Amino acid sequence: MNPPISFDSFCVRESDDKRTTAPHILPIYATSSFAFSSIEEGIDIFTGKQQGHVYGRYGNPTIETVAEKIARLETHGLSVEAHGILFSSGMSAISTLLLAALQAGDKILTQGNLYGGTTELLTKIFAPFGVETILTDLRDLENVEARLKAEPKIRMVYFETPANPTLACVDIEGLASLAAKYGACSVVDNTFCTPYLQQPFRYGVDFIVHST
Repeated sequence: MNPPISFDSFCVRESDDKRTTAPHILPIYATSSFAFSSIEEGIDIFTGKQQGHVYGRYGNPTIETVAEKIARLETHGLSVEAHGILFSSGMSAISTLLLAALQAGDKILTQGNLYGGTTELLTKIFAPFGVETILTDLRDLENVEARLKAEPKIRMVYFETPANPTLACVDIEGLASLAAKYGACSVVDNTFCTPYLQQPFRYGVDFIVHST
């Protein structure tokens, strides 16, 4: 007979009921940590030698499935492979992309009619760290090329199409082509259209962000 479990242990351990409810869709994983079959497996997962999950903040099956599904929707029917990362907010996604792609002294070419949160991020958060934002009419490709030619420090062309909230549209393929020509990456916020209506990867864009 097993010894009785203390009150403290009973508070933190699950019941011994291992039944599965056989969900027809992926369940929401709310756990913060994960178990391993052995110490060796845990070490391999922690060190990146083996795929797996170590901590809920870094990811879990639910988060990874959603991110991968969005990436697959953005590339559906295309001969393009993409991977997604899910964040707690659209601004977190945009911030992380900018931090990964830019450094002090770099410049961003973008439109004036951006979502207000993105504008604040560029002008109030990134500007003090030495990342300059250049605003121009991205619908005028000749003007865009002139800017790229005159500003070799432009490392990113960032745009929304349709823009929030004006719904102004730009030439995705034209902007992506010019960005690549002058050594800059192209980023499009595809929130309004979603991949159901628009797949920017089809037109050569490097990165896509969404906000819900």
